[in-house]
Amino acid sequence: MSVNNLVVDLDDSLLKIDLFKERLLHSILKHPKTFFKTIFLVLKSKSIAKIFISNKCKLDIKSLPFNNKVIDAIIDYKSKGYYTILASGAPYEFVNPIADHLQLFDKVIATDKKINNIGSYKLESIKEHVTGDFIYIGDSFKDLPIWIYCKKAILIGNNIFIKKKLRNNNVRIIEIMKSEKNIFSVIIKQLRVYQWIKNLLLFVPALASHQLFSKVVFINSLVGFCAFSLLASSIYVFNDIIDLDNDRKHPDKKNRPIANGDLTLFNAYAIMVICLILGGLLANSLGTVFFSLSIGYIILNLLYSFCLKKLIVLDVILLMVFYALRLIAGHIPNSIPFSPWLLSFSIFLFFSLGLMKRYIDIITMETNKKSKLDGRGYTINDRNILMSIGVGSGLLSTLVLILYTGSEQVQEYYATPMILVSLAPILLYWISRMWFLAERGIIKSDPILFTLKDVPSYIVAFFILLIMLISNYLLF
Repeated sequence: MSVNNLVVDLDDSLLKIDLFKERLLHSILKHPKTFFKTIFLVLKSKSIAKIFISNKCKLDIKSLPFNNKVIDAIIDYKSKGYYTILASGAPYEFVNPIADHLQLFDKVIATDKKINNIGSYKLESIKEHVTGDFIYIGDSFKDLPIWIYCKKAILIGNNIFIKKKLRNNNVRIIEIMKSEKNIFSVIIKQLRVYQWIKNLLLFVPALASHQLFSKVVFINSLVGFCAFSLLASSIYVFNDIIDLDNDRKHPDKKNRPIANGDLTLFNAYAIMVICLILGGLLANSLGTVFFSLSIGYIILNLLYSFCLKKLIVLDVILLMVFYALRLIAGHIPNSIPFSPWLLSFSIFLFFSLGLMKRYIDIITMETNKKSKLDGRGYTINDRNILMSIGVGSGLLSTLVLILYTGSEQVQEYYATPMILVSLAPILLYWISRMWFLAERGIIKSDPILFTLKDVPSYIVAFFILLIMLISNYLLF
């Protein structure tokens, strides 16, 4: 009999994720009671555990990370007259809505209270509902009984051991759908290494006090930079786990590795723990005070992630505090005296940039015709007030800089402090330009990250350093 049936697996095949595993691991942080109850039920019956968590954790079907290659294959086979079946180990409570959303399947087979529909159990279910030969699309060793029975496989991924097993059992591999992702690049993307530029603030106290080129000061600053970078990456992973569902609805954040299914939650937890331990060890090597400050940084981030990010203005103040803590941390390992001018300047500047970040989010909302920012407290009507406060705060940072040039402290570091006044118009230009670009929708995400690709920002940085050097060495 000619092949006229196509049977498709759901987890890690049609979807780039395993629904049960992801919902279970996601509930560790979001719904701990659900997690422990599910684990208890797994010991009794995995099928009941799957149904329980499917009822507790609702899905936004449209935002799930589907494997487009598999969808294209299903459409192709369906156009050739194939009868299509979605056969999954996930419960019907998950599978039916997905099938209804895609409108590609003639039949759905899934886990119920009596049968955990995987492996040989899934094969028996398929045999009950499928007449004739069939092709099976799957990814796992658990699918081997099905492939060995039907003798026709479309393999998701490129597992050499599965391929060997299939060939040893005379299973014809019709197609191998290899993943395009590179695990190293996925990890780098998840760590958000490009965000580490923010931790260069730890070098600013050494630069401002003219101690940067001291070997001990530079090494301590570098170790502090690495510590904060690893700790920050662990927090980024943590936030992405917490915000998983909201990120999948966001036009840009849906492409993050966890949200788009390139990185499993299990691997995400592993990366988070490794970064946290390494960052903590480096922080501890710089002394108790630095380590305590690092702990405070983590605690504030946890508070931000769980509740404070939903509170308008307070979330931006916390973003500003995170920058200020980096600046404070840069003073500690080298016992550099604190400068109230530097801290005041950074508070106003980073408050402005934090408001700009939320302003950009609102512009994105408008573009995507949303009235409220998912996971945040802002609405589309907050646009003007955010700009007003943000521009004002940015201008105040320039005022602080001008006042600094007349202070007693500046006399210690610069031969001709008055030359530093020329920094004000440069900073005014940069802040005003950034807000203009944000208003025009040119800055798409974090303004700090935008500067990495912005040539005028590099020119501004060059002139700032040049003026500081001239003020330091030129004596009138």
